[in-house]
Amino acid sequence: MKAAIIGLPKTGKTTIFNALTRSEHNTDKYAPASLEANIGVVQVADERIDKLSQLYQPKKTIYATIEYHDYPGIFYKESETSDTALLSDLKTAEAFILVLRGFIDEELEGLYPLGSPETQFQHFQDEMLLADLIMAEKRLEKIELGYKRGVKTPAIQIEEKALRKIVDCLQNNLPLTNLELSSEEEKAIRGFQFLCFKPMMILINCNEDNLTAWDDTLNTFREKGFPAHSIAGKFEEELSKLDNEEAQMFMEDMGISDSIRDRLTHWTYELMGYISFFTVGPDEVRAWTIEKGSNAVTAAGKIHSDLARGFIRAECFQYEDIINLGSEKALKEKGLFRLEGKDYIVKDGDILSIRFSV
Repeated sequence: MKAAIIGLPKTGKTTIFNALTRSEHNTDKYAPASLEANIGVVQVADERIDKLSQLYQPKKTIYATIEYHDYPGIFYKESETSDTALLSDLKTAEAFILVLRGFIDEELEGLYPLGSPETQFQHFQDEMLLADLIMAEKRLEKIELGYKRGVKTPAIQIEEKALRKIVDCLQNNLPLTNLELSSEEEKAIRGFQFLCFKPMMILINCNEDNLTAWDDTLNTFREKGFPAHSIAGKFEEELSKLDNEEAQMFMEDMGISDSIRDRLTHWTYELMGYISFFTVGPDEVRAWTIEKGSNAVTAAGKIHSDLARGFIRAECFQYEDIINLGSEKALKEKGLFRLEGKDYIVKDGDILSIRFSV
């Protein structure tokens, strides 16, 4: 899972990345822009894994993880990096975390004037839309040229139809996430990895004493369909350098219940539309990541391709039941131990054991 932390220059992207990954990348306001993304892998905090490990006492515990990429500022008139090169890499991300500057720093605003979070968001969205529009129109030009040369297959016609829908949507400044495409059309344009199709979360980076200053703006973003949160990036970065006891004390003073790692990984998980199922035993307790709505065969394939290929049944029970009753034997006595077929839709918190034959 790859999530891209993006935004205009000097919005605090790397500060938030440092807090999230406990890194120490340069965040000085006078530092030149980095030319490459910072990369960090973060465990998805899940107390269910902790409790299952206490119950099964495995040799190994494995959490789900998210790979975060902190990209240099793009779409800025004085950008020191190549937007073209960065955009190519951005397309490989599954989701975007857009950081907007909401903190007060008059000196920084003089160096990099960005305007309000609303202005930054609109500028960034316009540039993403333009990048997608240019890509779609260039492809349509090639398709039309191919038609003149006699190249007109059913597959290309489906692709053309999908691209014209996308161009019409973008030209009317409508979100691609609301665009209805057939399964054939979706397959035809999947390789383009349009930026505006990707789920995006908004973080307004604030001073620690004005976390609620942008509540109305956050609500406006949410009304547009974007998950949105305020975060005190500098404060969170400083917290990440403290031991757990000290950090907890400062968090309580600020009214923060969870660390930035816990909050941001959960927000990202939800943004991507993922759930977790678990496998348990004396050797290993492990969280596996699948898309919400996936069936048992898909879940089996996440564990190993042989399990999907030779799938027979999935032995299944729920996390809450094993924690409440304390043993698989008690689950069976209560009739809570189930056998499910290949079309079973896996639920968040399911514990699976796959029966298979190859």
